[in-house]
Amino acid sequence: MMALLSATFLYGGEPALQPVTVCEVLLDLAAYDGKVVAIVGRFSSRQNGRWLGEQNCNRKLVIGEQEWPDTLWVAYDSGAAPKPPAVLAVDAVLLAQKLRAVKLATPLTKFRFGSSDYDSWAVVYGRVETRKDLVIVTAGGTRKNGFGYGESSPARLVCHGDAVVVFLTDDARTPASP
Repeated sequence: MMALLSATFLYGGEPALQPVTVCEVLLDLAAYDGKVVAIVGRFSSRQNGRWLGEQNCNRKLVIGEQEWPDTLWVAYDSGAAPKPPAVLAVDAVLLAQKLRAVKLATPLTKFRFGSSDYDSWAVVYGRVETRKDLVIVTAGGTRKNGFGYGESSPARLVCHGDAVVVFLTDDARTPASP
């Protein structure tokens, strides 16, 4: 598969994907549930998983007394994920605008040790999935029923694998070198 950050239309008149931010998805999670999208944000890879997130969405997702972080769990599942297009084309102008907005409120994490590759700017293609019951009432109280490590994310982005994660340079007009 080839990633292409393009103008609004591809060669055959197919419209390029219109990227959205993590905050836009979380703002209307029910509307995005089951939708295939290209989402831009801070891609964080840790020992216990991968997330796509932002730091400070204008409105927090709160269900009951549970406040959710501004993140989506990134799940690689080639069997259940939407089949990626042969050319993953994303509107480059809109992507650059969205990335600028994300970067204003979201820094990349800087570690005192190791590699700086734990956090990167990225656009990820996949299907958004959430649960109707993100908070469960138990005898001991309420608990989160989310996705990923510690069930900490209110939704997941199911994607085919590394091939649908496009790491971005600072200008977001070209993919970063591997």
